[in-house]
Amino acid sequence: MNTLLSWLKRPSQRALGVLLGAGFLAGFVFFVVFHFTMSATNSMDICISCHEMEGVYQEYTKSVHFRNRSGVRATCADCHVPHGKTFGDWVSKFLVKLEVGSKDIFHHLVGTYPDAAAFEKKRWDLAQNVIADMKKRGSKECRACHMYTAMDFDSQAKSAAKRHQRTAESGDKSCIDCHTGIAHTMPEDPADVAAKAKEEAEKAAKAKEAKPAP
Repeated sequence: MNTLLSWLKRPSQRALGVLLGAGFLAGFVFFVVFHFTMSATNSMDICISCHEMEGVYQEYTKSVHFRNRSGVRATCADCHVPHGKTFGDWVSKFLVKLEVGSKDIFHHLVGTYPDAAAFEKKRWDLAQNVIADMKKRGSKECRACHMYTAMDFDSQAKSAAKRHQRTAESGDKSCIDCHTGIAHTMPEDPADVAAKAKEEAEKAAKAKEAKPAP
């Protein structure tokens, strides 16, 4: 033990080289494993492996993000995970994957949404959470592919071109402010559903009252 402590306190050049080499190798292995783990968890197969995603996946397959004339496909991770090349972008990506992934796994394991009906009941709230997160990041996920500087405004509809040009200059809106419900059906606001149901019930009651007695 004394010999080991002495060696650690005053390592020889060879020992120091071994320590540095081992540290470099361990760091390299950790980076490779971590990098490929991050990449693997971005795969479509992983994203749709839980039954909760079956319905939203079917919606996605009918969208322009899945099939289009250009043959470019945006996967789940392309739209729901931040992108970028800076260290800050990498940290943001890691934190989002950690937060979203842990919540999804937790709810799957505890059976929060045992069937499609249970999932649909919370669909509005879940959608609002995703929209809020994308707004907070300034639609960074969308802008990894869609850039104003790369848009051919002449080939767009006039109204779309005007709006894109205006927002490109003002910067007061991000993609998600106007383009909700592109890859997935936008769920109805429960308040609107309740209001419609109340209105229909009132109409039915009035019609019943106005109906002459036999």
